[in-house]
Amino acid sequence: MKKKFLILIGLLLVAYIVGFIAFRPQTNPNATAPILTQEQINQIQKTVKESNFKGNITVYKDRKKAWQLTTANNPNSAYLINSTQKIFTAGLVMQQVDAHKLDLNAKLNQFYPNIPGGDKISVMNLLEMTSGLTASALGNSPYQNDDDNVNKLISSLNFDQNKLGQWDYQDVNYALLSHILEKATGQSYEQLFNNMYTNPLKLNYTGFMWNDNATRTRIQLAPATKPVDMDAIHGLLGAGSVAMSNDNLYTATEGLLDEKLLSDNSRVVIYGTGNNSPHYRGGFYDNGSYFSANGAGYNYFTFLRISKDGKDAVIFQTNTGGNFNDLSNRITQIYKNIAQ
Repeated sequence: MKKKFLILIGLLLVAYIVGFIAFRPQTNPNATAPILTQEQINQIQKTVKESNFKGNITVYKDRKKAWQLTTANNPNSAYLINSTQKIFTAGLVMQQVDAHKLDLNAKLNQFYPNIPGGDKISVMNLLEMTSGLTASALGNSPYQNDDDNVNKLISSLNFDQNKLGQWDYQDVNYALLSHILEKATGQSYEQLFNNMYTNPLKLNYTGFMWNDNATRTRIQLAPATKPVDMDAIHGLLGAGSVAMSNDNLYTATEGLLDEKLLSDNSRVVIYGTGNNSPHYRGGFYDNGSYFSANGAGYNYFTFLRISKDGKDAVIFQTNTGGNFNDLSNRITQIYKNIAQ
């Protein structure tokens, strides 16, 4: 009897130990993002106070959200990212290069014969802003459709042979790329964007500025504090028409820099140093150890600083404007401090 009792006690003890191991809270050493130092946090808060910044600030370390501050709107609010969208247009171009539907050395007259200088300007020239092109209109007002817009754009182009190969920041370069993408694939730019980024990456707080009110509400679009010209936004098809939250912006950018969205060869090409003095290519400025991109329009500002492997980043977004150059410089310094 005593032996049976001891066996029963032993079985209960084993069951208790197994149950404790199976059901106790599990600790994942990789689940907690690195914590910023108080000095780093103080620097960010100092920038917020001195610049009267209103919006969302997020810091990422080792591909995890390390710190966030929301001073207006809410943590998931989407903001018009303006020129920062060029990163994603360049990614779409490289996706089609991988699919053999585009060639970076292809001349523009292969797509649109009426482009002035089209027999000399390559797709890579557009990606690097070295096309020598300027435009007096990026589309029609009122907006009809993308085909109508590209015809209006082409009719307003001016080509300066002397500036071919020289860097000149012009939105027309990326507006043209968006139309070339449509021509090469037979799909709309919006379809291409959603198929590469929004849907597979589950970007729930991303949309185009012209989306309906239900979509704008769903993505929690931060309200415009300056009237937005939707005809002009349509003209900026691949150069400044998308709204994204901080987290969605980081997820999509990190996906491009990591191995998720592009081939190794495409990443080497598009994220190489540009053949121009600001080292611009594919929507990024190459700053040695990190990339930067900015967007500004209609009081929406976006500042992105990210390591070349996508692991560390700082993103500031606002819908109330401010001193753009001052904020840009401050955010660069913040990134340098958190990336140490």
